[in-house]
Amino acid sequence: MTSETLDPNRHIPLVSVQNLRDLGGYSTTDGRTTRWRRFVRCAGLWNLTDADQQEMLNYGIGAVVDLRSQLDIEKWPNSFANLEDIAYHHHDLWGDRVADFKSAKSSLTQAEKMADLYRLGFVRCEGIIGEIMGTLADAGDHASLFHCGAGKDRTGMIAALLLGIARVPHQTIAADYGLTDLYLPDPKRDHENPDPMFIPGQEDAIRDPDRAPLPLYMFSCLPGTMLLALEFLDENYGGVDGYVRKIGLSDAQIDRLLSKFLD
Repeated sequence: MTSETLDPNRHIPLVSVQNLRDLGGYSTTDGRTTRWRRFVRCAGLWNLTDADQQEMLNYGIGAVVDLRSQLDIEKWPNSFANLEDIAYHHHDLWGDRVADFKSAKSSLTQAEKMADLYRLGFVRCEGIIGEIMGTLADAGDHASLFHCGAGKDRTGMIAALLLGIARVPHQTIAADYGLTDLYLPDPKRDHENPDPMFIPGQEDAIRDPDRAPLPLYMFSCLPGTMLLALEFLDENYGGVDGYVRKIGLSDAQIDRLLSKFLD
């Protein structure tokens, strides 16, 4: 972690929402800095209190992009969905596009196996990611909040693209991704376990047989995972800039993102 990553302005400590973080304050390779109160990421909002919702509105949130599935939204509605003066958008990033995901046999570590999911997601979800990035580009001059369930995987991919467009270095993007380990503690996460296929919390599966147990690597948030995913974009799309153009962002949308996000 760096002083930028752990900037005291980064984490927004509310009682009822976890992993709430601002993407401002990061230096870019061309000498600029990402602006605060422009893009904010977090975990799910289903326990959001009225007081914390007002704190988020006071922070300047004007648009909310929900990356969860329709089923999750029906089970756990978004508190911002019907709120006046908030632009609420739903984009189901995963859908059924990665339902058959299996990590490669050659991937032997937690970081490698988690990166396999992101690499597959970047390819199979090009269309919906294009819509998400377009929504963020076209949002007004206010802070835009995006989130999924844990604020780690789908949220992490979108955060990486936003920071990448702004030319934030890969190492910094990866460090930001890894902050989930600090701000979303999970008893099932164990980065020291050498067996990425270990199944934690098997007693939970016994209590709830409809919930398929997940291997250990699915709970991980190692910076190395995001570095591998970014290297994949470099090798196959010419980097983040090449990727967002491939998925349909126009020059005008990219310019709007940059003018909104950079000092």
